[in-house]
Amino acid sequence: MKNNKPIYIIFGASGDLSRRYLIPAARHLKDLNKISDVVCISRKDYGNLKNLISDKDKKIIHLAVPPEAVTDVVKIISDNLDKENIKILLEKPFGSDLKSAQSLVKHIDKYFSEDQIYRADHYLAKQSMQKIVQEKWQRDNISSVNIIASEKIDIEGRVHFYEQTGALKDFMQSHLLEMLAVVLAQSFETIRRHNALMNLEIVCDVKSHECVKRGQYEGYRKEVNNKMSMTETFVSINLISNDSFWRGVAINLTTGKALNKKLTQIKIKYKNGSEKIFEIEHETDAYERVIGATIMGDHDLFISSGELLDSWRILDSIQKTWKNSKDDLVIYKKGSEIDEVVNKNL
Repeated sequence: MKNNKPIYIIFGASGDLSRRYLIPAARHLKDLNKISDVVCISRKDYGNLKNLISDKDKKIIHLAVPPEAVTDVVKIISDNLDKENIKILLEKPFGSDLKSAQSLVKHIDKYFSEDQIYRADHYLAKQSMQKIVQEKWQRDNISSVNIIASEKIDIEGRVHFYEQTGALKDFMQSHLLEMLAVVLAQSFETIRRHNALMNLEIVCDVKSHECVKRGQYEGYRKEVNNKMSMTETFVSINLISNDSFWRGVAINLTTGKALNKKLTQIKIKYKNGSEKIFEIEHETDAYERVIGATIMGDHDLFISSGELLDSWRILDSIQKTWKNSKDDLVIYKKGSEIDEVVNKNL
């Protein structure tokens, strides 16, 4: 007899994300009788999945594995388990650029339907984000939308990860663009968020440095033992929306490490000089809501394939320009203010 409650299975259970957030969240949900069991899978278990996981139960499989391992693990799951009762939770980064994201979506589509895929962005699950959709915007009075994710910490020794990722992939492509999509859509509904992203673009010449700025904190190159590293620890971009409701409103997204303060905020500025600020808090139980939404089949707290591809489409020109540019990286002191970095000359 099938169990009505799903079992929660973590691939990559020894990783930092699993230890700090996923396993505690899952154990609490088990205590609340939301899931029937928690199963931790490591690489050595891949050949023995049929014996470790019962096909009689509904399954939520959370892939907390390195991005380069996702394609193989998806195929392994498909080959060894009954696909009918599976939901798959994926963690960012979902690809590294538009082309790789397209390939990843196509690969996963070969094995599972889009309805079975849950691309997690825990910022969408934050309770503090709910305030955004409760606000009734008076569009004619809005002059700008600014979203900031500022951190005091540096890369904290995550050399390989950060050299491969950088601020654009780590925060801009996922968290900041998704938060912006919620603001512009005034909704968490996936279709409306996707429509908001479809209307976003960068219109200036990226090479002119007028709408895009990247920076790197002093000491980063020594920390990663790469004196030629062009990996950005700071990025700020200006966008416009072609949606009639938001046309003419200035949009800025900024994120950086080793800055003077830790905060994540959405700031709406009005033409009369006033502003409304939404503080997005650190919420330790966000992953409980992520897993809970997966149990319920609520896709509105997850990123659709369409949103994923449009977020990479928005950033495509930046990535292509940066790939061939060696003279547009601002070096800033640790503890700098955002405006100091944005206004710093090359």
